[in-house]
This record gives sequence, structure tokens and C-alpha cells, in this order.
Amino acid sequence: MKHKSESRVVGGRKRAFGRDAGAVFAGLRRSVVLGLGLALAVVVAPLAGAGSGAAAAESGVGAVGVAPAVQRNAAAELCRAIPAQSEGRIKALDTVARMSLLAFNAKQSLEDFSGIAWFLELVADPETAYNRQVFDLRNPEAAAAIGLEERKAHRYSFKEVYSALHQHEEDLRAYHQKDEDLRTLVENQLLELQAKVFHYYEMSRSLTCLVPSIRIDDLTLAATFGVEPGSGVSYWQLQGNDAAMAKLAQAAEAAAAGGANDAAAGGGDPAALALANELSRRFFDRTATAVAIVPPDPERGEERWLAPWELLDGRSISAAQRAVMDGWQRVLGAYLKGDVEATKAAVAALRADLVSAAGLTSDQEERVDLRKIDVEALYNHAALFYKSVAFYILAFVLLALSWMFKPGLLQKLAFGSLVVGFVPHLTGLLLRMYIMGRPPVSTLYESIIFVGFIAVLAGIAVELSQRNGLGTFVAATLGATLHFVGFGYAADGDTMGMLVAVLNSNFWLGTHVVTITIGYGAAIVSGMAGHVYLVEQVLHPREHERLAAIYRNMIGLTLVALFFTLFGTILGGIWADQSWGRFWGWDPKENGALLIVLWQLVLLHGRLTRQFEPVGFAAGLVINNVVVLIAWFGVNLLNVGLHSYGRAGNVARNLALACGVELLFAAVMYLLAKRRERVPVSARR
Repeated sequence: MKHKSESRVVGGRKRAFGRDAGAVFAGLRRSVVLGLGLALAVVVAPLAGAGSGAAAAESGVGAVGVAPAVQRNAAAELCRAIPAQSEGRIKALDTVARMSLLAFNAKQSLEDFSGIAWFLELVADPETAYNRQVFDLRNPEAAAAIGLEERKAHRYSFKEVYSALHQHEEDLRAYHQKDEDLRTLVENQLLELQAKVFHYYEMSRSLTCLVPSIRIDDLTLAATFGVEPGSGVSYWQLQGNDAAMAKLAQAAEAAAAGGANDAAAGGGDPAALALANELSRRFFDRTATAVAIVPPDPERGEERWLAPWELLDGRSISAAQRAVMDGWQRVLGAYLKGDVEATKAAVAALRADLVSAAGLTSDQEERVDLRKIDVEALYNHAALFYKSVAFYILAFVLLALSWMFKPGLLQKLAFGSLVVGFVPHLTGLLLRMYIMGRPPVSTLYESIIFVGFIAVLAGIAVELSQRNGLGTFVAATLGATLHFVGFGYAADGDTMGMLVAVLNSNFWLGTHVVTITIGYGAAIVSGMAGHVYLVEQVLHPREHERLAAIYRNMIGLTLVALFFTLFGTILGGIWADQSWGRFWGWDPKENGALLIVLWQLVLLHGRLTRQFEPVGFAAGLVINNVVVLIAWFGVNLLNVGLHSYGRAGNVARNLALACGVELLFAAVMYLLAKRRERVPVSARR
């Protein structure tokens, strides 16, 4: 499978590079002689037998053994709070691992591996990771197209997928040449799978220069490099010894000059030849820069965090960066041994080195705050929103059971479950605010979980006031539903990404965005109350007191929603005037917010003039949900206007379905309710 000028070998397959051996090593910071000697060793070593396991052992150079997975996994969990940079943000390594695994597996953990355990195995022991079934291929047609067997779990290993794609290289090349709109679903999925395979392989080789998995048993060679015989060393550790590397290059060059036949007969230094071959093999990973774990050196004009291999391209490396590289080598070595105590100590030292290295920059956002990194790792591990939705569902179930028996007890238990679920919901929002250093709403995902929070908060307030189950029903239903919608958006990747420039204002995020989002939440709660009223009117038309109470709640909630949406829209105009030089520009997002305000004004005006009776008002509130959905999600589908940064993704079908169901519900229930309407006098006043 070719990529640019290379055709890489994975899992022991032969590598065929488009560049000649001398050119490959031209970028080495060491001497040209060293580069040529090591490159020739790649060609000679297999002929001499140094590439085989037995020959490597006899040569005095081999691989370091690794601890069982259980021990390594325990050590891996201690690495969750190591700072790293991804997508422009300094975050916990646990987040990088989870989001990376999510891209391949559609989940943030494997059945018996956490995200961080999978990640460390991938970068420190890739040959083992290549056999782990990670790739999620749901479409059986796509699997069949490349000869993979259909599996119930839809999971395949890297080696399986790579081999299958490699056999269909010509087909993939043809798919690439097709216009994207003309490709079939299967063709697009296979090209996406191919891109994931390339990225997976690049990630797996990104830290190979730091992994201390090279074992030097030869006493002379170990003494030359100043390492303990039989201990694990890394490419980074060895390449730093200029004198030893020069001797190694001479030995490799002598072996190459002797020719393949002489080498096979035992000519040259087998230990030096084997080590040169191993270093050359790792040097081929120098283009793998998918994992940025080393802070930049501002004195050299570096602006972003770097991958380890980037520091080995011949540039000058600062003392702080060297300390970080050494620290990472110690962490990886302790992890491979499964030594929990050594890993704990190495991680603590590395975190301190990272703070020192990142502290050299004048940009506050580029500095490392270990407290926030720790909180982020805790937030990931706690899965607060999953706990929250579980209690919301339990509250709904208990409330439903209360309609059949023991209403007093079960309604109280349902409300208690709702409050318990509200606590992790609130905690999750507060932790996100602390981690990101900004108000709770700045992205579409954050607006979803915040609207859910407002809906539950409003439901709790209604329940405390009425104590009739209405607030619990509305809160549990909306809280759980919006959590599940949010989970769908969270599956796209990191939910705490960097903001576009126009949104990077905590003042306006905390005023306009939060205010109008509260309006969205109040509007949806009022719409839910409208649902309840229509159902009650159809099923229990003679329960005048209950209907009157629901009706009063609908009016109150609509007034709250109108206040926040109107005030939020005005604040948005002021922000727009400061950012873009105009208060109003008929942008789709602006029009959507205005549409919500106008519809709510129509409903309240109809109520005041008695043009809308309770059933009509309730049906109008159900339609208000449609207006909110269009303003909230629908305008993002247009991808036009100055607010197009809030893309909603491929949600058109779901949005159309939701709006259609709401309109159908409003129409059908309105007609049924009108037939059985018995409006109490108190409700007409």
C-alpha cells in the first residue's frame, strides 16, 4: 500500500522505499559516514542472518522482554495525567488516548483495556498492539469487499485490515481517483478505513525513538555506549553518544564493505551489525509525528508541541526538551516492565519536567497547569454524564410505576433519583468550566448538555412547587433525551476543543451565549409541558384542577423563555456590533433566535386576547419545540453566515424526523383534545 513515495512494511513485511539508502540517511545529525554505514547495514544484515531472532541473540543484541498485560495496564493507569498537546490544546494524555481510540474503535475503551492502556501498548509495544482487534468496521459489505470475514463484534486487528487493504491496493487507487460524489458508500468507507490505517501506523511509530526496548548483551558494545549489559536502551539514548555512534558506523561500514558472502560467513562484528540494523530500522520511523509530547523552545521560534522524532531532525535541542525526552524514556521503560512504583516515580518527574519546559513560553495558554490536567483525567474517568443519565432514566421508571401503584412513595423516590442525577450533571458542567477556563456553553455539544441541565433545573423547580409529578416527568424525559443526543456529538471526538477566534471572549460567552441557551432550555420545557397538557386533556378531560395547574405552568415557563431568548438576542446584537461592526445582519442564526421570540410573542398575545384557548396554546408550545430545533440545529446545516462555525454535522435526517413527529403530535392531539375539551372557568380567566 503506497503512501507518497513510500511503501511501508508493517508487522515484519519488507519495506521498499523510493529513496536510495544514502539519501535516506542524509538527514541524520550525525556524520554522512554514519548515515551511509547504517543504511548499508539494512541491506547486508538480512543476508548475514542478523535479522532473525536466533542470529540477533547470538550477535549480542536483542529485544527487551515485556511484562504481562495485566501488570503493564496497572502501570499505564498512572500515566493518565501526563500533559500532551493535541488539536491545539494542552490536555491530559488520557484524553489523547481516548479520542484516538474513539476514532478507530467507536469507543473510548476496549473490553479489557482502558484507553490509556491501549495507547501505551500501541506506542511502546506496537507488534503486540497490531494483533489487537481495534478497528470497527460495521458495514459487512465493506468487510466483504476486501475479503474480511463478517464478525458479530465488527472488530478487526491492524494486521488483518492492513493485509486486506494491501491486497486491494489497485481498487483503492481507483477509488481515490473518483469524484467523491460518485463513490459508493462502501468505497468511501474503505478509503476512510485506509486513512485510519495510515494514522494508526504513524501513531504506533511516533515514540519508537524513546522506547528502551533494545537489549545489548555484548560486553564490548555495551562498554562502548556506556550502558549496562542486558539492560533496555533506546534510539534516543544511543544516538546521543557521538563517539560510540561513530565507532558503530565504522563497524557497519566494514561489514558492508566485506560483502554479503563474507558477512554470512561470520565476517565483521555481528553485535555492531545487529545494533546498526536495529537503529536503522527505527530511523525509518522518523516521519511519524502523530503524538506531540515535548513542549516547544520559544528561543528557537517553535510555537507548538513537538513529536519526539521531530527533535531528531538535526535541530538544536534545549536542555528542558532533553529532560522531557529522558523522562518519557523512563516512563516507557517502567511501563514495559510493569513496575508500578517505578512508573509512578517516573511520571511524577516527567510532569515536573514538562511544567518547567512549557513554562519558558510567554503564552499563558501554552503553559502546563497540572491541576487542570489532573481534573481532566478525573473527569474522563468519572463519566459523570453517564451516571447522570442513569438516574434520570431511573426517575422516569419510578414515576411511571407510580401511575400504577403506591403513587405517594414512588413519586418521592422518582424525585429523589432526579435530584441525585442532577448532582453529577452539575458537577460535570463545573469541571468542564474549570478545565477550559470559560463559561459552560461555547460549542454545540456544550449547548446540548447545558440545555439539559436547565431543563432538569426547571423541572425540579416545578416539582417543588406543584408536587404532582409534572416537574419530575419533564425533567427526567428532557434530561435523559438531551444526554443521549450529547453522547452522539461526543462520539465525534474531543468535546473540549479550541474555540474559533470570534468566540474567544469569556464575557460574551458568559452573557449572550449562556442567556440565550437558558432561553432554549426554558422554551423546550414549556413545550414539554404542552405535550403533557394535551395528553391529560385527551385522557382525563374532567380533571380540571390538574389541567389548570399545568396551564399556569405553561404560561409561566413561556414568559421565562421569552425573557431569556429576547434578552440573549439583544446581547448577541451588541456582541455582533463589536465583532463585525453591525448589530443585525439577517444571519440565519440571528433569524432563528428572532423566530423563537416572535413565535412566543404570538402565543402570549393570543393568550392575552383570548384568541388561543388552553388546547390551542398547548399545541402552539409543541410547535415552539420545532421552532427551537430549527434555530438551534437547523441553521447550522446551511453552513452559511457568520455563525457557520457551529456545524451540526450530518443531522438533517434526524432533525427532519424530530420536527415531523412534533408537528404530527401537535395536529393529532389538538384534534383529539378539542373533542374532549372541558375547560374550567378558572383557566379561562
